Amino acid sequence: MTVPYWLDKSFGEAPVEADVVIIGGGISGFSTAYWLKDAGMDVVVLDKGDLASGATGRNAGFVTCGSVEHYTRQVSRHGPDLARQLWQLSQDNIRLIREVFVEGHGAQCDFRQRGTYSLAGTAHELGELKDAAALMQQRGIDVSVVDEAHIAKELGAREFFGGVLYHDDGEVHPRKLVESIAAHCGATFYPHHEVRAIEVEDDDTVVIRTHRRAFRAPFVVMATNGYSSLLHPWFEDKIYPTRGQILVTEPVAPMMAAPCYCNFVLDYFRQLADGRVLIGGFRQLAREAEVGVADVPHPEIQQALEAFLHQHFEALRGKKVEYRWAGIMGFSADGLPLIGALPQHPQIYVVGGFTGHGIGMAVRAAQMLAGVMLHGESAGPLSARRLG
Repeated sequence: MTVPYWLDKSFGEAPVEADVVIIGGGISGFSTAYWLKDAGMDVVVLDKGDLASGATGRNAGFVTCGSVEHYTRQVSRHGPDLARQLWQLSQDNIRLIREVFVEGHGAQCDFRQRGTYSLAGTAHELGELKDAAALMQQRGIDVSVVDEAHIAKELGAREFFGGVLYHDDGEVHPRKLVESIAAHCGATFYPHHEVRAIEVEDDDTVVIRTHRRAFRAPFVVMATNGYSSLLHPWFEDKIYPTRGQILVTEPVAPMMAAPCYCNFVLDYFRQLADGRVLIGGFRQLAREAEVGVADVPHPEIQQALEAFLHQHFEALRGKKVEYRWAGIMGFSADGLPLIGALPQHPQIYVVGGFTGHGIGMAVRAAQMLAGVMLHGESAGPLSARRLG
């Protein structure tokens, strides 16, 4: 953000003092504030928009286990131990959402834990899904292989070869969830405070400047995910802003038993609690164009999303599309989240780089960050320091 001298309302104002300033009013920012609340700290949360106005309020609301790839690919890329740790992180994440916020605080956030399907559009993908399911079952993960007839009956879908049902996954209304987290985190929220500068003073105090106020604290947390490189150069080759596309139809009669992924987890769809059907993905059709921080829908991708629904769901043909939007995800350089202090700036912490699975990881990742900050715990292979 650039701010002309004429529009700098913070000029001459005394800074707001805090113990921790968190930049980002989405699920990772407010979750971090929640896990810090019992430490007696004065915590401030800033956001350039309103609560959950960034990626949190623009995603599909999947609360999934694992990462962005089929489990066999995770094992091949990261090794069996780290693949299992990632799966455990996401299982802990959905447990925390359910036990702490839905059951503990009574969050009315349309949370449902019906599992998710990963569907195969080709025989090749079905073979890979079956291999992944066999490996996961060996490791005690609750999955089932399903056939074409099951998909037609439970999802109202056609032209899929089969798939896998991950029984532990869930779904949520992301903004309502974050509203509950924010209501119980004890932090002071400053919406519409877009950060324009982060400065470390000689005494290691951090000054965060917006166009409206300045804030001073010993520590700052960047929960800014895909927008991180706009605020600090360290992120330029660590977290890449990647645009995602979504559309939502008018309400229809219940037809889908659970949310779904397909096309090697690139595309996804689910029926919402009010009957609307949401679909997102297809960024592979314009991969180069889907980089950057402009949350503008891409016509080619939007057309492909609509055509997909008409092809696979007879019940959605002719139904009105009521919402179209884009959102900015943060893809990390190695596909893993970043948790902990920046290597050259121990006063600046990060929780982000969720690579398209922020709702499925952020609550637990924020809890891990709080452990790093308060108790010197290690984030292990997810430490931000791994990227130098």
